Amino acid sequence: MVFFHTGLFCEVRKMRYIADHDFHIHSTVSRCCKDPEQTPSRILRYAEENGFNKICLTNHFWDENVKSEAQWIDEHGFSYLTSVLPLPKSDTVSFLFGAELDMDYNGVLGISPERLDMLDFVTVATTHMHLAGNTVREKISSPEEAAAIWLEKIRRLLSMELPFYKMGLAHMTTGHILKEDTPAVIKLLKDNELYDIFSLCASKGLGIELNTKTIFSSEEEKEILLRPYFIAKDSGCKFYLGSDSHKTSALLGAKDNFERIITLLDLKESHKFIL
Repeated sequence: MVFFHTGLFCEVRKMRYIADHDFHIHSTVSRCCKDPEQTPSRILRYAEENGFNKICLTNHFWDENVKSEAQWIDEHGFSYLTSVLPLPKSDTVSFLFGAELDMDYNGVLGISPERLDMLDFVTVATTHMHLAGNTVREKISSPEEAAAIWLEKIRRLLSMELPFYKMGLAHMTTGHILKEDTPAVIKLLKDNELYDIFSLCASKGLGIELNTKTIFSSEEEKEILLRPYFIAKDSGCKFYLGSDSHKTSALLGAKDNFERIITLLDLKESHKFIL
């Protein structure tokens, strides 16, 4: 049996978060992926070249067994999701099979319990505010409306009985919310509202995705967009890395971007969401 000196053990616990995975990647199965080179084999090579030990393929998916008043495209049904199987194998990388899920404008999550059991991981998009008639009833016209809808969606998600240990909250601060007005939406979210939400995320074990697009903002916007992540960290949430890559060019700088946001948030290994 190995015993650690107390001081050494504390230092080990404080080790910097290691960028060793990517849990949000799309291939050509996702309709919005236009790069024919973005295949599972190319994605696996990206993981091997960057020294990752685990990655997850998360193409868009709406389970046709789940009824919704919204109109969802057939290309994102289960047969399309599984068309990539079997995934290529590697001696060094564990390649997981997952999906990116949406909630419709009634708060219905697009997956059945049976299909959820079949997936290794799912990332849930609560910030897809651009899909009028699907994720929102009508086109959103103001930051106030977007902020209210986001709070409603995530509260609805957290009220469900779900296996949160294998689920993540996708891209909280992307332009999907309201394009160039996304910082205005984030500013409207009060600290106490975010603490309530992220404390619940932490208690349920829902992972928080690190959105690296945030690091390309202006310094003023970066401060605004990082605030929810700092509050999530302070609330005890665990974080996972997700490039949300839809093209091979986005894979090239993904690890460097992961490293930058890890540094900005001063994350340790103890903050890592483990699959």
